[in-house]
Amino acid sequence: MLCNKAVQTIIKRDPNRLFKFASLQSPVGKSILSKTGLGADTMNSIILLDGNNYFTKSSAVLAIIKELNGYSVLYPLLKLLPSFLLDIFYTVIAKVRYKLFGKTKNCVIYEKDEFTQRIAG
Repeated sequence: MLCNKAVQTIIKRDPNRLFKFASLQSPVGKSILSKTGLGADTMNSIILLDGNNYFTKSSAVLAIIKELNGYSVLYPLLKLLPSFLLDIFYTVIAKVRYKLFGKTKNCVIYEKDEFTQRIAG
């Protein structure tokens, strides 16, 4: 549920439509894992691609927060914290997210036209 809510929040707060989404288990996600050389241990992480660069865990979250309406004010504050501490926090939340936030049976799936518009956006 946490991942689904996060994606919905990003979509609502992303006026420039910078972000596109794919499950890491999907063909697109598997292609991303292959392209970046990341292994199965990243399946509990967010991966943000930016050209030829990629970010995982807290660095991905920070890069996203920096661009979101209403959340960008958090960026300078979070950036003050050491990345290893933010990654520890991210890892703990990733491990207990189902206990804390519950689990949905289905994630939001966009209609093909809506998803295409979102990507072409």
